[in-house]
Amino acid sequence: MTRLCFVFWLCLVVGVIAAPSGPKGPTVARIRSRGASVGPNDSPNETPVHPRKASVAPDKTHVISHGNPDAPNGTHSTSKGASELPIGAPAPAPTTSSGPTPSPKQKQVRPFFVFGDSLVDNGNNNFLYTSARADSLPYGIDSPRHLPTGRFSNGLNIPDVISEYIGSEPLLPYLSPQLNGQKLLIGANFASAGIGILNDTGFQFMNVLRMPLQIEYFKEYQQRLSDVIGDKRAKELVNQALTLVSLGGNDFVNNYYLYPFSNRAQINLSQYVPYLISEYRKILVELYDLGLRRVIVMGPGPLGCAPAERAQHSLNGECAPELQNASALFQPQLSQMVQDLNVHYGSDVFIGSNAPLMHHDMISDPQSFGFKSSSIACCGQGPFNGLGLCTQLSFLCQNRDEYVFWDAFHPTERASRLIVQQMMNGTHEYMKPMNLSTIIIFILLAFGLVFGAEKSPTPSPKIDKTRRAFFVFGDSLVDNGNNNFLATSARADSPPYGIDYPTHRPTGRFSNGYNIPDIIGQYIGADPLLPYLDPTLTGQKLLNGANFASAGIGILNDTGVQFVNIVRMPSQLQDFEKYQHTVSGLIGAEKTKKLINDALVLITCGGNDFVNNYYLVPNSVRSLQYKLPEYVTFLISEYQKILMKLYELGARKVIVTGTGPLGCVPAILALHSKKGECAPDLQQAADLFNPQLINMVDSLNKKLGNNVFVTVETNYLHMNFINNPKAFGFETSTNACCGQGPYNGLGLCTVLSNLCKNRDAHVFWDGYHPSERANRLIVQEIFNGSKFVKPLNLSILMDLDFTKV
Repeated sequence: MTRLCFVFWLCLVVGVIAAPSGPKGPTVARIRSRGASVGPNDSPNETPVHPRKASVAPDKTHVISHGNPDAPNGTHSTSKGASELPIGAPAPAPTTSSGPTPSPKQKQVRPFFVFGDSLVDNGNNNFLYTSARADSLPYGIDSPRHLPTGRFSNGLNIPDVISEYIGSEPLLPYLSPQLNGQKLLIGANFASAGIGILNDTGFQFMNVLRMPLQIEYFKEYQQRLSDVIGDKRAKELVNQALTLVSLGGNDFVNNYYLYPFSNRAQINLSQYVPYLISEYRKILVELYDLGLRRVIVMGPGPLGCAPAERAQHSLNGECAPELQNASALFQPQLSQMVQDLNVHYGSDVFIGSNAPLMHHDMISDPQSFGFKSSSIACCGQGPFNGLGLCTQLSFLCQNRDEYVFWDAFHPTERASRLIVQQMMNGTHEYMKPMNLSTIIIFILLAFGLVFGAEKSPTPSPKIDKTRRAFFVFGDSLVDNGNNNFLATSARADSPPYGIDYPTHRPTGRFSNGYNIPDIIGQYIGADPLLPYLDPTLTGQKLLNGANFASAGIGILNDTGVQFVNIVRMPSQLQDFEKYQHTVSGLIGAEKTKKLINDALVLITCGGNDFVNNYYLVPNSVRSLQYKLPEYVTFLISEYQKILMKLYELGARKVIVTGTGPLGCVPAILALHSKKGECAPDLQQAADLFNPQLINMVDSLNKKLGNNVFVTVETNYLHMNFINNPKAFGFETSTNACCGQGPYNGLGLCTVLSNLCKNRDAHVFWDGYHPSERANRLIVQEIFNGSKFVKPLNLSILMDLDFTKV
């Protein structure tokens, strides 16, 4: 059976109807009609003409489709507006906008270039006569405007998510007539669905931008950029840019395996793959010759596991072995070629992204990543929804976030986000010789944007009004990794920490996966917070908020002295002031004040003041200074000072947590319990502390005249799990999942520790910290509960407006 013309993550989708033939000639006008499908930065109310003439090969006719998203059933309008031209007519001279173009030196940019196929095409094929296009609904159903943009996704694609990480606007397709002036400095997307490494790949799609033409357009781009900012600055911008190249999948799916006995299939696969690698190398060398110095190189993902391949070759849902074999042969040779190129140039210019490995976990165990299915596409028809394009007549899933695949070959936006997350933080197995976060640091340093050494102001980010900022202060229960950047023993940056995190790698969280801030972030629609000390916390990311927490700290400055370098509460508050100053420089003082007022804040303190201070050693300084009731009262008064400082800094929605059941954690049981009973002295401390904390917060709210602070009675909330674990689906509340000694309670969790098979069956992950599943139950109570959350729960708190307080 002839294969449907699609290709996996890194490749294209096919049209079922052949595109009409158009006029041919070396100079072609590309025009946008009013209402045509648009990208995130395109204006739907303009009818601009492409500001240049492009020299193309005679058989490469490029004409925009007149797709009207307002027309019924996604049909295309053929009526011409006042400023439209007949297809194939010469373009008029470009018009100028009212007023002069702003000087390019007024803004600092982080340029980004994209080359490749449908996985990374942002809409170039919208401007071409081709069947390989995604300009009709339901494509784009979850994009910001809920309209098709030419991306083969329900929403954002991989380049869009990378743009978010580097603080850039979404890239315009190079063929977009709106790519001019200042927008040129952001970069451009040259990718075109249907293309491959080889020029004969995807021939059935007729007019697509094959790699030689993408490279020619990049040369044309550089000339246009030089006209705007000069040759020297244009060269610097290209040298310092980030580049993404995605190629290879179509060379198998839409060439070698396109139909039985294809021309390319006349040679053995073992010979075809080295040939592809040698041709890919020529492309990368040419990009280097054109000035690119930070290039992420992607090959095909697990081709045989895409719904399209399962639909044609699978009875029981297994992956197609021949295409899987192709991926398995290609990736190691690609990695070796990239490594050899870097040795040749004497620098880490090219970064290999291991796409098959990156996607393997998601496909083989979708439930661990929150997906319902990795074999069935969200949108399509036939077995596995894997036949044909996604159209308005296709089966369409209700929840796109539950599916790895959007259509027969392309990932959903959520899957794309997880892929980029692995690119950002992955080890050498996934990204070699460095991951994207390291690359970004190099780029920022090149632009003088790290550590306040700006050469010129950065572009002003826009506040996403649909989201609230989120800030976190406190200890190891809520630390997202600040201690990774400190010389301290209080850290969780080694496996098995993070074993159930999306990357399956340690992140600095004291958890097997997500911690409480992560899950609260999911509830309020925020991205996982970056630690404040993370050097990638810049630009737009600052507007999401920040995590200032540091494992080992307490309410008091002398708590956790044994951990040496940790970020104690005064320093966390100072960092919050620095954060506000930085954000004011980006969006102005008024918007910053509103961002802080509207934000959600979580603070958790108190446990370490007992475990790592008062009870740390017999006859500790604090235990000699205070009896326990007096010490608790002193702690509460110091905690109040911290809360008042947060209020003075603008926080108006603050969740305040106290201590959990200190005497019942596995670490304390290991030291003080023979039969699993809780240690009475530490339980007494928790029983004294939490009621006084609630009273203090209640008094503060009365003083301020509003419910600014919300307390969570974590002691009693945890005791529900501990007293009756089976009622909550746990097997044990006394034994930690990871550790050693009695109750697995001695020492940190390490690669030498006992590690349980089912983390969800344990209340505690290590000697002190809850498992991800326990954290989810805690947040569920914080969000919806009434018994343990006072005076109101999180869902109600988020609906209130205290900005005038």
